[in-house]
Amino acid sequence: MKREKEGGRRQRAVGSSLIIMILVILAVVPLLASRAAAAELPTVEVGLPDDGLFGLGGQYILDKGLDRKNGFVMKPRWAGVAEIQRLLGIKAISVGLMTPEAGLRANLRDVPIRLLQPYQTSHMYVLVRKDSPYNSVDDLKGKPVALTSEVTTLYNLFDFIMRERGLNIEKDFQLKKLGAPVIIAVLEKGEVEAGLLWEAPVSRLLTTGKYKVIMGFRDELARLLNVKVMPVIWLAGLEPWVKENSTLVSRLRSAWTEAYRGVQQDEAHFRKYAKQFFGLEKAEDLSLSWQRTKIFLLPADFTWPDAPTLKAQKSFLREGVELGMFPKEATGLIDGMYTP
Repeated sequence: MKREKEGGRRQRAVGSSLIIMILVILAVVPLLASRAAAAELPTVEVGLPDDGLFGLGGQYILDKGLDRKNGFVMKPRWAGVAEIQRLLGIKAISVGLMTPEAGLRANLRDVPIRLLQPYQTSHMYVLVRKDSPYNSVDDLKGKPVALTSEVTTLYNLFDFIMRERGLNIEKDFQLKKLGAPVIIAVLEKGEVEAGLLWEAPVSRLLTTGKYKVIMGFRDELARLLNVKVMPVIWLAGLEPWVKENSTLVSRLRSAWTEAYRGVQQDEAHFRKYAKQFFGLEKAEDLSLSWQRTKIFLLPADFTWPDAPTLKAQKSFLREGVELGMFPKEATGLIDGMYTP
């Protein structure tokens, strides 16, 4: 009887061990399979800005797994916007953020940049003090104005807009070329009459009630180029990489399309990373900036390529050549910059 009891206990112990082993196997096999599947996906290093909307979109892709969903693994290379464009310009990375005017200048230096997927429109404004007499940028002629340097999109877009109005920003304004924190400082001290800034610094200043906007770049560019959507920030790649990785280009486009459609519907994602990408912490700044920032992402129903948008993009650069922003030889490089 005693032997039978001991035998039963042994059988039960063996049975329990087998069940545990089976459960472990069932848990481990899918994990190994998923790791194997992930290991088989191609990895793409992408230059992502560590601030702003493009960086927020890159973080969204990583958080939501949109890279793996679309058949690749995105390896982020975080840096400032200018640094990312520099890295592409020296061919240290093959994919990353780029603006059309910076891309054209790179092509002029025999660095074949190709614009792959648009992501956002211009999020830049001209701000003046609320009690100032200025209601138009034309009112600022001859006055001290703070903005970023010649290598930035803000400078180039303002240059284009003003040239279209018959003004030369270097001659017709007293330009103070500074970084964003210093632009805010000199504006607050009254050392300049206007500051050119982007979101989210614009929202932070507007919530004080001391400033007003007298021009938004997004609407002005759309008016000048007669187009609904005028992207100014793109995902771009070096031409040799683009030619060798046509399938990956398609997958990247899909992921970034999902990103601009998803981010504008995801206030929680914005708030989660507001401090990291926009330097926002105050509740009033967050609320206003979210409403103001999401509109700069491409419309949810926008798809690329889009004929009117492509026409406007090329017109912007060609008119820039005619207005003297770029050398004449740049005209022959414009068509080839846009990847079908």
